[in-house]
Amino acid sequence: MGPILGLWRDTWWLWCVFMTALLGAVFFVTPFFLFMAPAFVVMFLYFAFVRYDENGKNRGDM
Repeated sequence: MGPILGLWRDTWWLWCVFMTALLGAVFFVTPFFLFMAPAFVVMFLYFAFVRYDENGKNRGDM
């Protein structure tokens, strides 16, 4: 749980912008954009486990 909380602590505002843009595209363009939501979850988890250690601290070696 540490990497996930570490990434959320550092980038919560960016993920809120992504989700707001996604919901805007769903409502104003086409609901097909809703299929991008799982991609955001996978991307978030990937970066959490690659960039943060088990204590939620940035590895800093990248």
